[in-house]
Amino acid sequence: MLLQHTPKEITERKALTINPAKTCQPIGAMYAALGIKGCLPHSHGSQGCCAYHRSTLTRHYKEPISAATSSFTEGASVFGGQANLMQAIDNIFTVYEPDVIAVHTTCLSETIGDDLPQIFMKAEKDGKIPEGKTVLGANTPSYVGSHVTGFSNMVKAMAALAEPQEKKNGKINIIPGWVEPSDMEEIKRLAGLIGIKTTMFPDTSGVLNGPLTGEYNMFP
Repeated sequence: MLLQHTPKEITERKALTINPAKTCQPIGAMYAALGIKGCLPHSHGSQGCCAYHRSTLTRHYKEPISAATSSFTEGASVFGGQANLMQAIDNIFTVYEPDVIAVHTTCLSETIGDDLPQIFMKAEKDGKIPEGKTVLGANTPSYVGSHVTGFSNMVKAMAALAEPQEKKNGKINIIPGWVEPSDMEEIKRLAGLIGIKTTMFPDTSGVLNGPLTGEYNMFP
């Protein structure tokens, strides 16, 4: 016997079944930043945002996720977080010594209107960024897009650092998009089988699916 459904019932069934598992942009940006060698992700917002994003990735990958935060208080929420980010950049390079700081914004810093490029220029002018170190940033408010667009926005920020060179390095750039570390590992394996030299960015393989060695590395 065939069951007949009214248009209203069909619409309700679709609403229940079409429900993609999406979360906010900063989680995607944080995940992408972990795929840069020697990089510490930085959440430009409150401590609560950073804690939630870190715990989400930690629970999923069963790996300790390192990230810094601008630790917004009431003052920064009203007057802007430039001073917080400037202090954070100075502290991070002094204490944790990463090669790269990848800053992503949150709802709070986006709503107040913080200008990341302007803050980075001031940090460099004031000597907060050591020679040979890099700070990059992506705008990733949680009220727009999802973790997938957050990942993409951080990758765009990475690509923006590229400069044209006269000499070719003989490699092909592979931008994998939001996939698991195991997928990135497999893509590199397949490229190796056909003799292609590649640069994958970001590349979280070996970072979020690394073996237990008994030693802690700040930047695996």
